[in-house]
Amino acid sequence: MEIKSNMLGDLLLEAGLIDQFQLDSALSLQRNLGGQIGAALIKLGYLPEETILEFLETQQLYSRVSMDELSVDPALMELLPIERMRKLKVFPVELRHQEKEKVLRVAMADPTDLRLIEDLQFSTGCRILPLLAPEEDILRAIDLNGPQDPDLQESIDALNESFQGDFTQLSSDGDERLDRLLNILLEKGILSPQELEKVKIG
Repeated sequence: MEIKSNMLGDLLLEAGLIDQFQLDSALSLQRNLGGQIGAALIKLGYLPEETILEFLETQQLYSRVSMDELSVDPALMELLPIERMRKLKVFPVELRHQEKEKVLRVAMADPTDLRLIEDLQFSTGCRILPLLAPEEDILRAIDLNGPQDPDLQESIDALNESFQGDFTQLSSDGDERLDRLLNILLEKGILSPQELEKVKIG
């Protein structure tokens, strides 16, 4: 069976959300840079991500999942390498057993990407049931639930011990590593939004 990797683009074109020129431009960008057609449309400024997600949801083809409300089974994080999840922008949500078949529910930004679904089915040995989620939420869930960078985790532990929770003594000087560390501290609840603001101002 021939797989139409640009199915999402065709659906959006038929719905009148984009025109043929925009679709062709996005397909050209996708061929040159890789990735998914939805991401190309967003990067070119033709459609916001929320519009694409809402469109797919209203077609009643896919269910949307809130990544912030997930209770993730650590075993799911072993089904795919973390870096592969980041590259494909997918996140395993739930594994079900239906008779002799394993069904894996996976959050992805473009559930119409049949090549990606086939790839995941081959990699995991499960039938894939795609769910809708924003790309940014998927990447954040991977960072929060995947194994932490050992050096970064050591820095977090050292800072927590040295400052005993008072991170207002830190100052952000634009260092990318420090910014990443501060964001992880915020996501882990070690640093409050108010403390983060003080750090950036200070």
